Amino acid sequence: MARKNSPSKDEVVVTSSILSESDERLEKLFDEMESGSLETLENAAHQIITLSTALLGAFFGLLAFKDAPAYLSFVEIKVVGAMALTAFLLSLFLALRAISPRRYEFPQASLTAKRKALDEMLRRKRGSVVMASWIFGIGAFLMLIAALDIMIFRI
Repeated sequence: MARKNSPSKDEVVVTSSILSESDERLEKLFDEMESGSLETLENAAHQIITLSTALLGAFFGLLAFKDAPAYLSFVEIKVVGAMALTAFLLSLFLALRAISPRRYEFPQASLTAKRKALDEMLRRKRGSVVMASWIFGIGAFLMLIAALDIMIFRI
C-alpha cells in the first residue's frame, strides 16, 4: 500500500535539521550545568554546615562562661536566642540531608530510569539546600535582632 503525502490526524510531523555550532555550544553548556549542579548543591550544603556549626559553637561557647553576661538574663534575649539556635540546628540538619548518601534503585541499562534517578536526586538536594539556606537566613536575622536589642536597649 502506498504511503500518503499528507499526515493523518493521528500522526505528528517533526522536522529536524543539523545543529549549528552555536546550538551545539548551547547544548554542551546545558550538559555541563546539569552535571555541575550536583556538585554546586553539595558545596552550598557544605558551606551551610560550616557556618551553622561555627555559629552553634559560638552560642555554646557563650553559654559556657562561668559568669554569664547580664544581658543573657533577659527573657527577650533568651527567646530570640533560642529561636536562632533552633533555626541553626534545623538548617544544619537540612544541609546534612542534602549531602547524605542515598541508595537509588534503577536498572543499569535504562537511560530513562537513570534520568529519573538524577532528577529525583537533584530535586531532593535542591529542596534541602534551599530550605537550609532560608532557615539559616532566618537564624542569622534573629541573631542580628538579639545583638541589636543588646546594643540598643541593654548596654
